[in-house]
Amino acid sequence: MWRQTADVPEQPTVWDIMARLAQEAEQTGQPSPVLDHSAPTEPLTRDMAHRVLQLHRACDRVRCARKAAGWTLLVELGDVVPRPANGSM
Repeated sequence: MWRQTADVPEQPTVWDIMARLAQEAEQTGQPSPVLDHSAPTEPLTRDMAHRVLQLHRACDRVRCARKAAGWTLLVELGDVVPRPANGSM
């Protein structure tokens, strides 16, 4: 017999848990135990920038200084080509 989905409590995903931990840390003024969103203290290498973008894929570049630094470097190196803004060609 198949289980009905109403009987099974929804389990949090890894991303849900990471977001909760980051939010709890932010509320207490602590850095995230999951990811460091601050600007890097030393220049990133190409490989480091790629890894940053992988780890911070859910982050907004405007709010996450680490993702912004990785993005900027990869754009400068030509590894990432941003889409043109709406209406421009």
